[in-house]
Amino acid sequence: MSLSAAARFRYTLVAGSTAVVIGSGFILMGLGGPDSAQADSRSADVPLAAATTATAAATASPGAAVEPSKATPGRTASASPATARTSATPRPKSSTIKVATGTTRSDSATVLDAVVAHINAARADEGLPPLTLDAQLSKASAKHNALMIDGCGLEHNCSGEAGIGTRYVGVQWHTAGENIGYASTRSEAETIATANGITDSMLAEVAPNDGHRRNLLNKDFTRIGLSVVRDGKGLVWVTQDFVG
Repeated sequence: MSLSAAARFRYTLVAGSTAVVIGSGFILMGLGGPDSAQADSRSADVPLAAATTATAAATASPGAAVEPSKATPGRTASASPATARTSATPRPKSSTIKVATGTTRSDSATVLDAVVAHINAARADEGLPPLTLDAQLSKASAKHNALMIDGCGLEHNCSGEAGIGTRYVGVQWHTAGENIGYASTRSEAETIATANGITDSMLAEVAPNDGHRRNLLNKDFTRIGLSVVRDGKGLVWVTQDFVG
């Protein structure tokens, strides 16, 4: 799915206030669920920490990073998945993340709704159906976000953590992907704008280094798990998990 030149320029301008670092990411193909084996994957073709092109006509501020992922693993079969699709599962108003430092951070429903709406607006521009925010998948996103904040850093797999897809407990999927990133903010009030700025940087990517954009605009993805958390240092961390 390719963005029009006008749309890409718009996202580039909006994202230009945030300095972005692009890394690798994951797309898994197979049949996944609570009883499925972990899918094999190979390293992505997007280089880690490559300089972004989303800086035109704006002055970038330091302190931001995003990372998507693309891989083509072999198909993994599932032994009688027992969990149905979870897109209709009610989403709680907020989820609280307890971290090793003893502090707590929460994913506000208001923030999540705003960020998903922003993503879906971009999909609508490309003639794609909206993603449904999945409460169960968002639990996996929140746990991964907490691990990154607590010292793992910008990684798709932290030490001792199950792989993408396998850690989507209770979620049925055939294809899955993930985008991750962070950016600095001056206040809590900037959380939504910062998270959307990270997304805009992803949408402004140009092939072949456009793994984030392909995840966001993947026609096979129907649901999204999302975590947006501002830590004690003022960094907004974002984990976007996609399944179809």
